[in-house]
Amino acid sequence: MNTRTALHATPIQTRPLIVFILLGVLLNLAGITVKFFTDDPALYSLLARNMAHTNNFADLIYHGRDWLDKPHFPFWVAALSFKLFGVNTVAYKLPALIFFLMSVVYTYLLTRKFYGFETALISVLILLTSQHVIMSNTDVRAEPYIMGLLMGSVYHFYKVKLRFTWGDILLASLFAGCAVMTKGIYLLIPIGFAIIGDYLFKKNFKGLFHWKWLLAVLLTAVFILPEIYTLYTQFDLHPEKEVFGRTGMSGIHWFLWESQFGRFNNNSYIRNSHGSIFFFLHTLLWAFLPWAIVFFYALFKNIRNLLKGVGQPEYVALCASVPMLIIFSISKFQLPFYTNILFPFFAMILAVFLRRLTVGAELKFFNISQYIICGLLLIVLIALNILFAPQKLWIFIVIVMLLVLLTGYIYKNRGAAFQPVFLLSCCVVICVNIYVISVVYPLLVSYKGDVSAADFMNKNYPGKPLVSSVTSNRLDFYMKQPVKYIDANDAKKQAGQIIFTERQVLDQLKSEGVLFNVLKTFDNYGRENLTMPFINSFKRNTALNQYYLITLNNQAVNR
Repeated sequence: MNTRTALHATPIQTRPLIVFILLGVLLNLAGITVKFFTDDPALYSLLARNMAHTNNFADLIYHGRDWLDKPHFPFWVAALSFKLFGVNTVAYKLPALIFFLMSVVYTYLLTRKFYGFETALISVLILLTSQHVIMSNTDVRAEPYIMGLLMGSVYHFYKVKLRFTWGDILLASLFAGCAVMTKGIYLLIPIGFAIIGDYLFKKNFKGLFHWKWLLAVLLTAVFILPEIYTLYTQFDLHPEKEVFGRTGMSGIHWFLWESQFGRFNNNSYIRNSHGSIFFFLHTLLWAFLPWAIVFFYALFKNIRNLLKGVGQPEYVALCASVPMLIIFSISKFQLPFYTNILFPFFAMILAVFLRRLTVGAELKFFNISQYIICGLLLIVLIALNILFAPQKLWIFIVIVMLLVLLTGYIYKNRGAAFQPVFLLSCCVVICVNIYVISVVYPLLVSYKGDVSAADFMNKNYPGKPLVSSVTSNRLDFYMKQPVKYIDANDAKKQAGQIIFTERQVLDQLKSEGVLFNVLKTFDNYGRENLTMPFINSFKRNTALNQYYLITLNNQAVNR
């Protein structure tokens, strides 16, 4: 299918796609106000907050100590956002979501360049409704930044491949450099493989050695220099600093090798004792819902056509994603969100397959697999309403009504053969995640005792500093006053202070005869992933521990 044909797709085909794209965008932005319920976003926020408060954008400092684990770029961006909008949850998430939307735009542009308007819309909708993408846009880490920078770099480098312009090569190299300054040098692998693979499979070997690619390498290296400089001044100039329990650490060496390849090889200072070559394959079954099953088939078919020598308009998506997926899989250091950065390429591969579905066994396979997945997702939604938050029945009813209305709209505006089931899959994912964002996440946050304690202190004791025997990044971030951390054994020395602590410290104080008042008790769910005892509201108490705000010596604290 060529671009001209696609651009003349009928409104009945494209209008529902656009409607659901708008719904998908709103869904991915909907979690921007949800407070942190995992540790990483709170940790990254503290690092960025320190930059914003001290105006020291060169050093990464955590609780007064030098911090070496991630490059600077997302912290620079978050710190600037804090300066503009204040230190809060929305200001932390906003720039990451802008970069995610950048990935959506570039997924559209790259797909449209090769396959036309309607296929580009399909790819965007697949990306917007991928389960782990939606989750990551609420629980924000580095992945939204990487997705936008990666897709932008690949798109502009491909334009350079077709025709050299200074604008494209500068943007492509800038995005590549910023991607490296977000997660590490390994991100040049999917960018490089995307372009190199397209040259190789189109048998244009001469083009690989064009002078413009040497210029691209040099420009990318120049754009990485801010990271090199900051690491040099913070660590290489100060071999006396202790990091990972040793001195003489080179920040530049860590950035260029240890931070990623050391982890992949599992011989760095941060190691993982387990890992499976099939980890990301079974992770994708839920992370790339509702598209995982049909995507695996589309990927298999794409690779088979490649091996058979069947020509394709582009090899960018396949060459950017498959080698990186293999590298992730053979690495022992594996986390579920690693593959999110490949989802735009997965979306392209799947969109091309779906757009060509008309009749036959493949369409039947697609319909059956998607109906099964939709059915399972609806069962999950019903189970969540019954077990997790039965008191939120009214939200469940509103979502069911929305599901019915959208389903009626889908089947009233039938387009291509694949489209009703495709849009139904999008509809179910959107409705399930509306429930997750509006019910599950807020309830989960309410069982984070450190967040609740910070809110209680800010409301009832404004301006009062807090002493904590529990190290908590969320408490530190949400407290409007500084938090002083102490050893549990020093709690008895904090007369006149409000202390945030846990049951073991209370038991210790009692055993030593120290008198204290409990100002407030907070239920706390200490894990990041949901377990069945916590999901089941009737057994939830068995999954909780408690945090406490106390004062010593029976001293009354004025509210």
